[in-house]
Amino acid sequence: MKKIILSMFFGLLSVGGALRAQVPIPLPNSSFEQWDSHAGYNVSVLFFNLPVYNAYTTPSSWDYLSYPVNQSVAFMGMSVNINTSIPVVLASADAVAVPDGSNAVKLQTLMISDIVNSTVLSLAGSSIDTSLTSQVIPSILSTGQVDIDALIPIISNLLSGGGDLLSMLPTLLAMDVNDFITGGISLGGLRPGRLTGSYKFHSAVEGDNGGAIMLGTHYNTTTHQRDIVGLGINLAMIDTSVYTPFEVEYLPLSAFVPGSPNVQPDSLIVAIVSSANANMQQGSCLWVDNLVLWSAPDTCADVNSLIAVPSIHEADLSWSVNDTVDGFEIEYGPTGFELGNGIAATASSTTVTLSDLEPGTQYDVYVRTLCSDTIYGDWSTTQFTTLADTCATVLGLTVQNTVYDLFPMMELQWNGSMHPDHWEVEYGPQGFALGTGTRVETEETSFGIYPLEESGVLSPNTWYDFYVRSVCYDDVYGEWDSVQYLTFCARMGAVTVNSDNLAATADNRISGYSIVWEDNSDNHSWGVYYGIYNSEYPDINWGTYVGVDTQRFEFPPLSPGVTYSVEITPHCGDGNFGDTKWVNFTTATLTGIGAFGDSKDRIEVYPNPAHGQCEVSLPAGQPAELRLFSLEGRLLQAFDAMGEPVVLQFPSQGVFLLQVITPDSIQTTRIVNE
Repeated sequence: MKKIILSMFFGLLSVGGALRAQVPIPLPNSSFEQWDSHAGYNVSVLFFNLPVYNAYTTPSSWDYLSYPVNQSVAFMGMSVNINTSIPVVLASADAVAVPDGSNAVKLQTLMISDIVNSTVLSLAGSSIDTSLTSQVIPSILSTGQVDIDALIPIISNLLSGGGDLLSMLPTLLAMDVNDFITGGISLGGLRPGRLTGSYKFHSAVEGDNGGAIMLGTHYNTTTHQRDIVGLGINLAMIDTSVYTPFEVEYLPLSAFVPGSPNVQPDSLIVAIVSSANANMQQGSCLWVDNLVLWSAPDTCADVNSLIAVPSIHEADLSWSVNDTVDGFEIEYGPTGFELGNGIAATASSTTVTLSDLEPGTQYDVYVRTLCSDTIYGDWSTTQFTTLADTCATVLGLTVQNTVYDLFPMMELQWNGSMHPDHWEVEYGPQGFALGTGTRVETEETSFGIYPLEESGVLSPNTWYDFYVRSVCYDDVYGEWDSVQYLTFCARMGAVTVNSDNLAATADNRISGYSIVWEDNSDNHSWGVYYGIYNSEYPDINWGTYVGVDTQRFEFPPLSPGVTYSVEITPHCGDGNFGDTKWVNFTTATLTGIGAFGDSKDRIEVYPNPAHGQCEVSLPAGQPAELRLFSLEGRLLQAFDAMGEPVVLQFPSQGVFLLQVITPDSIQTTRIVNE
């Protein structure tokens, strides 16, 4: 059982690394020049003190395992306890053909029956567990103290949860390393890189092999335990009769355990194993010499959390880094490409967009940090697949009412991330099924309809659905986007201004003007907006608004000889309205219409014609608001008068209209300034 457990624990693939400039980390007795002598040990059985070894030696500053024997046996009718810890490292010095001319360590694989004195076995007889006499134990020489009693049950529990080392690591990482191994080499801030040395190996059975292990640990100040944070393993020491170089590269757990942080070890344990697989046999021997522990070379911080978000021809990359670096190196290509043969790029920030990608294609991308021309971090990699080749998406689809050539128009507008061949527009009454509406094509990012034309393209006062999508080539389309639109009210018919029964009023104004219009639709109200016509701003009317529910409007008394502008807009409910009709007409002069009351109620202007200025007397001396207009109806001046005569200044020569507004009347008179 023990050999299977140890074989699985040390069964990770060997990892080699490129030789780079590093400095050695002090490793105790790396060529095994120093050896410690130990007195033999005995086992007391009843009255007998039986020697197991008279004396033995071990390399200085290296730990060795011991195996506990605690058996109760029957002897001469008495129960006798055999209780001792037997060293299981059979180590000796070797100086033949050693590469550095000093000493190598020879580790011998043992069986329990080899290390327990034969007399002890004969005394114990069949009472000792027979598995102890056949169990092969590899010699393990370590810079840290290994408790084999604690190590074996821990790994046995881990095996029940997975079976291979990678699946066991999450459980192993949650344990305190001190449960089964302590001590090690204090790194003092240095980072372990690789272990080099020379070996030769004799296998007692085909397929047996030796190995070397590095185990990085770090004291966790939160949990107050020592965590495993990295390791390096080489189990490829096979039969060879001459000393052969070997190498073990240290890797942080983050290199092969997803999500594991890259934590630097503060202590490193180095172990040499004489036999390291399920077929290990008594008699296998491993010689090791000239061990050198190198520090890791200067490198950049690693790239973390590399994410790719692809589109059709692009992919947005983002990542993080826990240190300050000079930049980043990127290489990418179709999945399976070899590093060095891809497309290279650089970045100065932790985001970049890859362009000109093939649609529907899987890519590998690698990113690493750059700290100088020769110092860089390890590659981080991810995969992504670009989206299938489809048309550009319609963006920002809107509908608005506008006026073109004085006619109201419904206009769709949108944007496209890439310009396709053309766009399709389909529309119909709200709720219609796509494919059953009216479909048109356009090469512009807009589409307009005059909704109130006599052709009846759209029904008045009706909700419609409009859909837009891009078309790149045959059978390749973008996604539909949609918007809703409510058409105008129905259009009105002819508008007529009536001037029947005109009469002069007491305030020199003319009554009797009215306007009528044709409208046989469902429009149920209209807005009438009128005022003095302004030739400079003909589309703007500073006048009076009146809402009516009949197709006729009677004007109040108007100023004589003045052109008025009238706008009529239909309303069909819920704030919806139709297009506006415009009409202009000029009122008659006072001549021939009739008397206009007493002079005391009139505006008196003297002189008229004026010469730059004139004096205006108000009707009956009342307070009033004075407004001076050009003949075209443009307001030039407006001010209040308190009832006293007012001196009026003219801005230029010409004919002007003066409007005087009192609480009782509105009067307008024409003034000529010469």
